[in-house]
Amino acid sequence: MRNQHRGFTLIELLVVIAIIAVLIALLLPAVQSAREASRRAQCTNNLKQIGLAIANYEGGFKLYPFGKGLTYTGSVPGAAGYARWSTHSQLLMFIEQGTLFNSINFNLPPETPGMAGAVPFMPAYQNPNRENMTASQTQVAVFLCPSDIPPITGWPGGNNYLGNQQTWACDLSENFPSAIAPTEVPRGIFYYNSSVKVAAVTDGLSNTAYFSEKIRGTGVPNPQTDMFVFPNQTTVDDTYLNCQALNTMTAPPLTSREGMSWVMGEMCCSTYNHVAPPNQNTCAAPNFTGTMANMAMQVPPSSRHPGGANLMMGDGSVRFIKNSVNLQTWRALGTRNGGEVISSDSY
Repeated sequence: MRNQHRGFTLIELLVVIAIIAVLIALLLPAVQSAREASRRAQCTNNLKQIGLAIANYEGGFKLYPFGKGLTYTGSVPGAAGYARWSTHSQLLMFIEQGTLFNSINFNLPPETPGMAGAVPFMPAYQNPNRENMTASQTQVAVFLCPSDIPPITGWPGGNNYLGNQQTWACDLSENFPSAIAPTEVPRGIFYYNSSVKVAAVTDGLSNTAYFSEKIRGTGVPNPQTDMFVFPNQTTVDDTYLNCQALNTMTAPPLTSREGMSWVMGEMCCSTYNHVAPPNQNTCAAPNFTGTMANMAMQVPPSSRHPGGANLMMGDGSVRFIKNSVNLQTWRALGTRNGGEVISSDSY
């Protein structure tokens, strides 16, 4: 007799396909989790490299770089007040970006992308002869978290890592006090025209936040990434309560392009504060009076890592801070000389 070769029936094929689909569905979360673990490890490593760069800078200059450089409005005709250099620009020599650093003309402002959202806000600035154009738009890998989503706009020089300004008053510094909150003083590390020395970090390097991370805006309104408009405030608690009370589905976004530029020494791009814990609302009050030392802002860290955000401390260690961290503990981590006692298990 001739052997008869029996093929698969349609039902058997469907059963096999269904089994394969179930196995893929079971394996996919594990694969995605492994990929995120790898991305989070790279993000942690980026912060550690920034921390090492900060330590090397301090070793050479005996102080930390400024958080926001001085403006050029008095020396460069037509310069925008927000076109000023960031902490990141000062660290380039220490993250193997010496060529990029040497290409910058620090006698002139950086070039900036337009930041406008639903209201006019920080239009694009260009030097007359486009000086600093190439440097300002250069992508620096250490400044980008691999877990984040790239923006849909054409500006390549983005940034995910921000220096700790601490205070709610946007441009508060020793030389630029707030007229609406005279007792407010800057207690962070990187703020307007700052020049903090190690000796000033009396709370201890391991208890003081230096850098964290923030999701970049894509250019499209999104409550998770937008910086919203809210009324101006005069205290940290009022800033927190009023920003948290916003309806992010209806509040106008001041910008949907946060983190668009690593060269800009502004809270939209290179500094954050310790008003609210990670992944809370971000708000700014453009209706302030006088200087930006009177401008209230809530700019917490944020990330696409589930449950919190990475925080780099003054000793170079990186810790994952949960969204649920106690508010007072979070604020204590933001000060360099607040005298707070922080237990090791409080976050």
